[in-house]
Amino acid sequence: MSKNQPDYLMKKIQYGYYLCKTINLSRICNYIKLLFSFFLSEISKNPKIKGKPYSLSIEPSGFCNLKCPECPVGSGVLNRKGGNMSIELYKKILTESQPELGWLNLYFQGEPFLNQELFEMIGEAQKLNIFTSISTNGHFLNDENCQKIIDSQLSEIIISIDGITDLSYSKYRKGGDLQKVKEGVIRLIEKRESSNSVLPFVTIQFLVFKHNEKEIPDIMDWCKKEKVDKLKLKTAQLNDFGTGEIEPPSMKKYSRYIQNEDGTLSIKNTIKNHCFKQWSSAVFSYNGQMAPCCYDKDLQYSPGNIKDNTLEQLWNSSKMNNFRKNVLKNKKSIIICNNCPEGRGF
Repeated sequence: MSKNQPDYLMKKIQYGYYLCKTINLSRICNYIKLLFSFFLSEISKNPKIKGKPYSLSIEPSGFCNLKCPECPVGSGVLNRKGGNMSIELYKKILTESQPELGWLNLYFQGEPFLNQELFEMIGEAQKLNIFTSISTNGHFLNDENCQKIIDSQLSEIIISIDGITDLSYSKYRKGGDLQKVKEGVIRLIEKRESSNSVLPFVTIQFLVFKHNEKEIPDIMDWCKKEKVDKLKLKTAQLNDFGTGEIEPPSMKKYSRYIQNEDGTLSIKNTIKNHCFKQWSSAVFSYNGQMAPCCYDKDLQYSPGNIKDNTLEQLWNSSKMNNFRKNVLKNKKSIIICNNCPEGRGF
């Protein structure tokens, strides 16, 4: 898509150089330990874990400004209340993850930019040379925030645009303003170029649905025109709490589901007793509750809170190991795994 831009190759080289700078011996050794313990666990069907999480997802905010119907926050179905993470709690998580942590996603549920301390959070991660990514609905990319993003040297920003026309965009992004988001993307890229900065890497994420699948060529053209670094066409997760107005695409390549004779949906391919995420990463909600992965949106499989435990205690807890054991032996018995594409081969 953006490969036709004259500076594409140089941009990729510069970005690759930056990625290499986030790698050190501690992180390499830790990742090898995690891989080795995962392979041993798969062979023995008994969870063994060596090392600490290589990747974390931390939830800056559990609030959101939109009402997306297939999102548990937007649709209001989460059993847990929203809130914003304090910088003190964030620093505790970050400190206890060092020096092994190499990748940080500053998002889980909610909109990260609703936390006023977000830029301080980015700064703390950058001090430790951690690859840091944010996923946003793009409604807060004003002049001030765009400049702060550039100055913070955020590694990557993922901006959701799920429709290139107001009609298709608003069908899913309830309460959103497509033009505002597009203007924010353009503003951010212009400021990055005028600052002679490589960062952040700008990714547009396009959730493919039945109502917007015909717009894929149009979003490709727009991203190319505005010098977006990457367009990610992503399969969408549909939930049983949805309103039914959002349907999976007819293009099989972009759908996680097949339609049954009775009209219900089933996720494609067979679920396998396999998931490296439980050996490499973890998730923290805004209030410090740990989850084994991002599909545990209501924290029903949480091993505890980092306010009361260390990261190492939670990571090696019997509850986490029991979860890993179920992944190895009977993954389909875990409710949250049944709507997850991990290990299904697509």
